Amino acid sequence: AELARLKEAHKTGVGPVTLQERRQVATEQRRQEAEKNITLADYWTNHYAPFAKQEKRPETWRGEEKGYRIWLAPRLGSLPLRSIHPRNMEALRQEMRDAGKAARTIQHVFATFRAVWVHGKKWGLLEGEPPTTGVELGRIDNARHRFLSPAQLQALLAEVERRDPNAWEFVLAAAHTGARLSELAALSWGCVDMDAKTLALTHTKTGKPRAFPMTPQLADMLAKKTPGAPDDLVFKNSEGTNWKLMPACYRKALAALGFNDGRADRREIVCFHTLRHTAASLMLAAGVDARTIMELFGWSTLAMLQRYTHPSGEAKARAVAALGAAVDAKPGKVVPIRKRAEG
Repeated sequence: AELARLKEAHKTGVGPVTLQERRQVATEQRRQEAEKNITLADYWTNHYAPFAKQEKRPETWRGEEKGYRIWLAPRLGSLPLRSIHPRNMEALRQEMRDAGKAARTIQHVFATFRAVWVHGKKWGLLEGEPPTTGVELGRIDNARHRFLSPAQLQALLAEVERRDPNAWEFVLAAAHTGARLSELAALSWGCVDMDAKTLALTHTKTGKPRAFPMTPQLADMLAKKTPGAPDDLVFKNSEGTNWKLMPACYRKALAALGFNDGRADRREIVCFHTLRHTAASLMLAAGVDARTIMELFGWSTLAMLQRYTHPSGEAKARAVAALGAAVDAKPGKVVPIRKRAEG
């Protein structure tokens, strides 16, 4: 019977004409079926992770890997990717909320899943919209409201210096540039120009390098360090490696000074990123124009500037005083101009 089917296929030209071809067709069909039913875990390991590691920025990949490892893999990893339903994503969202995770964290995890889905759809394994579509994450407000006064910043720097000189250098550079932790951690001596007193931040969030002039304090601190080779890191921890997280002594200094005592709202908590808010806010209070601040800090929109800069109480008082003075200003003497009569 099998031989008859093969002969018929040979005669009509439809289907495999040998047992070897039939086995190849069956193998391909099984492979395609297995691909259609591939689990999230298998797709992540064999397809998405190799792509993301190579094509995405290191900090982006680290964030995606963390979200997958902690939240997506334990709850959805064993499910066929194409069978994951919006109700699975809704259950995950509720679980993360019950665990006290911020809306921004939930959004990042959902964005990671969506990226995996889009990647699978691009390669023809999935169809339709990802199951994250339609899951309401709610309004996200993770803008931090706190920034430090000059006196608070000086006290913080002194406390960090007392605990760890290496961390003090790193924190001082952040306070005097407003650079992100990852940007300063990747700063090499080849990007430091002591003659021009400028830094070149190349490992930025946007991927666009930007130059930052040194303050006198920052220039003095760097001048006392022994320069390394162009590829050597400028700032290293006590173990001689680059900073990957907020220095432990920075957190201890905050606790010793009581900066976060009695504050539960994470937007009011002082963290390492607060130094970026502080630098921008102090520039604004000093009268630096908005366009210059945006260029120094790498912000492309005014909305980002407004999110990070906070006028001080003194600046607001000066603004209101100026308003009062303008309202009460007495008009000057008005001299009417008469048209000279023609002779």
